[in-house]
Amino acid sequence: SFFVIAVNGWMNGPTGFDVVNGEIVNIDPWAALFNDTLWHTLVHMLLAGYMVVGFLVAGVYAIAWLRGRRDRHRRVAFTIAFTFAAVATPIQLVVGDWAARYVTEAQPIKLAAMEGLGETTSGEPLTFGGWYSDGELSGGIESPYLLSLLADHSPNGTVIGLDTVPVEDQPPVNVVRFAFQAMVGIGSLLAVLVALYFFVWWRKKRLPASRWFWISAVAAGPAAVVALISGWIVTEVGRQPWIVYEVFRTSEAVTAADNIPIGYGVIAVVYAALAVGSIVAIRVITRRPIEEEVTPAERERLRNDTLPAGS
Repeated sequence: SFFVIAVNGWMNGPTGFDVVNGEIVNIDPWAALFNDTLWHTLVHMLLAGYMVVGFLVAGVYAIAWLRGRRDRHRRVAFTIAFTFAAVATPIQLVVGDWAARYVTEAQPIKLAAMEGLGETTSGEPLTFGGWYSDGELSGGIESPYLLSLLADHSPNGTVIGLDTVPVEDQPPVNVVRFAFQAMVGIGSLLAVLVALYFFVWWRKKRLPASRWFWISAVAAGPAAVVALISGWIVTEVGRQPWIVYEVFRTSEAVTAADNIPIGYGVIAVVYAALAVGSIVAIRVITRRPIEEEVTPAERERLRNDTLPAGS
């Protein structure tokens, strides 16, 4: 994770060199590796990883719960996985603000695309929904001053718009904007689900009883994956048209090197084999449930070890 994010961070915030008369000079590999973009992106990505895996694994046991399989093993498995994701979720909200602050300062055009902001403005509202076209955002629901407050921590803060750069230096706004709103929207819904989980646990010392909670827990895994992918779309598409931000254009980085398709093909085959192997291994394991590996008396106790009806 560190090295992947370090390289991507350098592409978004290149450091460790100077360009003088078209020549790369003053090269500092350590400054390039430990770039300014690295830290918030790494923390943001690791937390997202814990959220995705936690919600996905918990979703498997939530399905079992909905089917009436509520023995101790499934309760514990759900609680561990969901709690990992639940603890990461509120921290992610704080880290998201940290990342947004960096984008505001270092990549203001990306922020303008995320918000569909055509012109530099002070006291800018945050708009939910809408469609960006011809320099304007139409439709959507506005929340007064909220964008300036989030970007500058001041309701009258100035937010740089897309009008500060030529059209050819602007990313595809609607793609970035919809991906950003999907990420934030799903993250907010997951935060509500997590708050319900912790509230019930705090008040009643048990898992939530509502069937809607368990249905939502099943949906949380795929939703977290969508949010993760949406976040990467914001990061990468929002940087366009630069492969190295404001240094090297994506169009200039296209290559016809012969070995690239071969390398990609090998990676695809390896990951396909890992996927098939994982599925086969899981299916073999699930043919021998835990209950079959214990004594008959313990098996009977496990069968009866369920929560009271309706809980």
